[in-house]
Amino acid sequence: MEMSTQNCAVCSIESKLKCSNCANVFYCSVAHQKDNWKAHKKYCYPIQVRTNDLFGRYLVASRDIKPGEIVLKESPLICGPSQITPPVCVGCLQGLNNSLSVECERCGWPICSKPCQKNISHKNECDLTVSRGSKVSLKQFFSPHPTYQCVTTLRCLMLKETNVDTWNKLIQLESHCDERRGSVLWLNDREGVAKFIQRFFKCNKWTEEEILKVAGIVQINGHEVPLTDPPYVSIYYFASFLEHACNANLTKTFTNKGEITLWTVGNIKKGEHLSICYTDVLWGTASRAHHLLQTKLFNCKCSRCEDVTELGTNYSAIKCNSKDKQCDGFLFPESLTKWENSWRCNKCSHNAEYKYVANIVERAGKDLNAMEKGNEEHCMKYINYYGQWLHPNHFYLSEVKIALTQIIGAGGQTALQSVSNEKLLLKIQLCQELLKIYKVLASAETRHLGALHFELHAGLAELGRRGAQQLNNSFRGAFEESLFNAEEAIRLLDKEPGVLPEGKICAQAKVNAESLRVVLGSTNAIDL
Repeated sequence: MEMSTQNCAVCSIESKLKCSNCANVFYCSVAHQKDNWKAHKKYCYPIQVRTNDLFGRYLVASRDIKPGEIVLKESPLICGPSQITPPVCVGCLQGLNNSLSVECERCGWPICSKPCQKNISHKNECDLTVSRGSKVSLKQFFSPHPTYQCVTTLRCLMLKETNVDTWNKLIQLESHCDERRGSVLWLNDREGVAKFIQRFFKCNKWTEEEILKVAGIVQINGHEVPLTDPPYVSIYYFASFLEHACNANLTKTFTNKGEITLWTVGNIKKGEHLSICYTDVLWGTASRAHHLLQTKLFNCKCSRCEDVTELGTNYSAIKCNSKDKQCDGFLFPESLTKWENSWRCNKCSHNAEYKYVANIVERAGKDLNAMEKGNEEHCMKYINYYGQWLHPNHFYLSEVKIALTQIIGAGGQTALQSVSNEKLLLKIQLCQELLKIYKVLASAETRHLGALHFELHAGLAELGRRGAQQLNNSFRGAFEESLFNAEEAIRLLDKEPGVLPEGKICAQAKVNAESLRVVLGSTNAIDL
């Protein structure tokens, strides 16, 4: 990343004029700025790379950044299959099945069609497989296949021979080799990746330590890209310097070409650290903390993780179980660092053993995994049953409520017309409650927020239609609120690629918003 300087990037003359977009590069004249644009545009983003002992390399804003601005768009250094995946096409990385699979004529790796065997991404493992003297042979496509554990790491290793510039960038990234050593993940990589590559491909190009370092880079820096089913993994250079925060200030999406796009929902001040969430922000704190420690090897100290109430949402709280049945308080862990210790009521100070809390949460999680989430009746039963023990905002109840907002009236506006008034109002209420929670906990999770705004828009549009038919004067307010939520869905999802469900939601929201503007602008709206 280009660093700030007071000298013109073209002629080195001292200059006070700088690029207004990135604020990193200076020019003595507009002419020199134009001359340098072709070289500079690849780096023209409002970020700076900084280094310290605590964070290593990290990114900060090089100027004040407004909501909606793209902070970084970057192509991957490398991409490949997830480490745990059923067989996918080694060319385009799409999922395969028995009827959609052929073999690469040279190496036998499965592909979706003959053109994919010539995909440049596949060349390295193809050549290495040919040199081993026998083809790969995979026959089942429905469960994770151990052979795929090595593919992305192998592609990274081969960059040292095929693309030195990319290799030099990749090898700079953090691997946490020493911290990972001896862990379950490290032992799995040693057997399933390092030793497997040496044995399967019959080559000693790399030592076990070299392979494990690159496997660590993949584990620590890989981004799951949801453009295929199942998703694949990409590694990006500058995006790898982003810090983690459960309440991150950047949101990410991907273009149809697999570029990562990072942008901001809120304002960011010059010099502010830039962050994304490395884990699932919709999980409770205990689950997020466990995942980060296991996969990224650190304990998060963000404001959400440092607050047992999770910023006042009570997202992991359990109802008080004191003998005093009148207590309507909630249990929270007494220790931020040890959730497996006793929990205390925020009203009566009753202490509850952790095994009581763990039993409720474990049962709720198992039942949630076992239930049919697309079944409205099952969702209602789950909410009513576990509402006896869990806070109404609890992450398990919230997950089921999200599913319920999508189930009620699923199939579009026509399907919503057959929903009862009671169910329609429930859909609207749930959307409003969930948006209130997630705007606090996950303001950068634009996919979730955008989808909720769309469901709320749809419910309000139907409520307005019914009001108009009944000559109810409140219908216009429902339409106006519906339009607002459609516009919010568009704002939050407009950068999503059209191949993803969120991209399709955005396209529909644009159509619906235009229809609502016509309705609201019509003097005959009452006659709908």
